[in-house]
Amino acid sequence: MDQKVGIFRDGTGLSEAVDELEELLKKTKQINVKSKERAGNPELEEAYRVPRMLKVALCVAKGGRERTESRGAHYREDYLKRDDANWLNRTLTSWPGEDDTQPTITYEDLDIMTMEMPPAFRGYGAKGMIIENELSAKRQDEVDSITEKLQAEGKDRHEVQEALMPFDLPMNYKEKNERAGDK
Repeated sequence: MDQKVGIFRDGTGLSEAVDELEELLKKTKQINVKSKERAGNPELEEAYRVPRMLKVALCVAKGGRERTESRGAHYREDYLKRDDANWLNRTLTSWPGEDDTQPTITYEDLDIMTMEMPPAFRGYGAKGMIIENELSAKRQDEVDSITEKLQAEGKDRHEVQEALMPFDLPMNYKEKNERAGDK
């Protein structure tokens, strides 16, 4: 994972990592636990945990291999640009079959028009390295307009946030919190 699926990645390394991790996962099907102790058995605990850790690693490696862009801590040296036009989505992985040796990957679209902070240049990387989604600027204009209007009315940041993202969430997700610099 450190060598082939770190922050700086490429398709070749990611493919090699997926193949190696898949082989390791297949080997875990042959694990034989010699100690028959039920409690305090590190051998049994490892036999239980390692296949699950390999599955998580496979989700990261395969998801990274399939995503042909650079975004945040996912930097593809063979795809240098962040590609909002094609990759503005959430990667979802699952293991539908008990004998699967690789995760199934699906994608969930993100709705820019409901974001408090739509995708934009954030000051890291090179400014021209983004293939933007055309809705980003439109949503940013809406966010700026709503924020200015509510701040002029004396609303606090919690009220502004509620206006920007009026989602039906459990109350514990909407609790007021402090930010550095709040008075």
